[in-house]
Amino acid sequence: MNPFKSITTALILLPMVSFAQQGYKIKCTVGTLNTPAKAYLVYPIGDNKYVDSTTIINGQFVFEGEVSSPRDANIIVKHNDIPDNPIMKPVRDVFAFYIENKEISITAKDSIKNGKLVGSALNEEKDRMDSYLKTLYDKYSVLNDEYENQPNEKKNDPAYIKTLDERAQKITEEIVTAKREYARTHPDTYLSIVLLRSTMGEEFDAIAAEKIFNGLNESIRKTELGNQVKAMITEIKKTQIGVEAQDFTMNDINGKAVKLSDFRGKYLFLDFWASWCSPCRRENPNLVENYKRFKDKGFEILGVSLDKPEDREKWIGAIEKDGLTWPQVSDLKEWECEAAAMYSVKAIPMNFLIDPNGIIIAKYLRGEELTKKLEEIFSGK
Repeated sequence: MNPFKSITTALILLPMVSFAQQGYKIKCTVGTLNTPAKAYLVYPIGDNKYVDSTTIINGQFVFEGEVSSPRDANIIVKHNDIPDNPIMKPVRDVFAFYIENKEISITAKDSIKNGKLVGSALNEEKDRMDSYLKTLYDKYSVLNDEYENQPNEKKNDPAYIKTLDERAQKITEEIVTAKREYARTHPDTYLSIVLLRSTMGEEFDAIAAEKIFNGLNESIRKTELGNQVKAMITEIKKTQIGVEAQDFTMNDINGKAVKLSDFRGKYLFLDFWASWCSPCRRENPNLVENYKRFKDKGFEILGVSLDKPEDREKWIGAIEKDGLTWPQVSDLKEWECEAAAMYSVKAIPMNFLIDPNGIIIAKYLRGEELTKKLEEIFSGK
């Protein structure tokens, strides 16, 4: 059975999301609210936030304007003019929706959060998809309830916890699959780019995401969110497992140029660190032990420091103190390090394991995980 059958059928009967620049008009009715009640429309424009406000008369108010493409938006209704308590988090009456250049109406008896929206195929489709996804997200609650009903002994059983983690991971995979399948089969709706973006966490399959993205209608790909998704895919794809490691040249502590590609033919551990990074320094003894153990079997390490010019001596001192006998390079630009930018390094320690052909085969390897991976490689498994 196709879980998207009812959604797909409904979508066929609805017009394709239009991005024509006729502007938006949002007509709202919230009970019989009057001054001093006010309504605010809030939505993002790039890194900024657009805010519009209006008074409420006999429960009615209107917002008009224009957006370059659909986007998340909120209407916030403040029922009185009492200032927010700076100590307490304010309770907001909020209605979340997708704003687009259409005329829509939102009606609520008392609070905008309970409002019903009419006139937007996009928002109606979102509600249908949310209902379907809820059946998947509810599976997490079932797992949580199961855990809460266990005796304390079982709650502390590592084997049981592992089974919970595994089942939770399967739920996550099911949700990601559902969202991506929807995006793949509905290339003409803005909701597809929203769902695709929601599957792109810190680590995601950029190659798979790119295939879905390229299958979307051009008008969807060129929305503001579409441009953001494209940029994310491009960045992650550069360092995804299975792609060729980007080459770079940087000087070592003696001023000699070292190229990443100089290490072809060996398994290379590309390690981004700094003398001031405590987690990096704590990991160094593990690297020293693994280097001693696997160096003669075809393992090499290239350290890239994110130290700054004035800390050059601290960098060299850390190399000596920690016993790092493998090649070390740096342009001493700290977070402006060119190699770090190429590899999208946002935090350290960060590392990539590269095979003899220059292909990234693993990353984020620390502690026992690195040792196990190297044992797996050099044992021939």
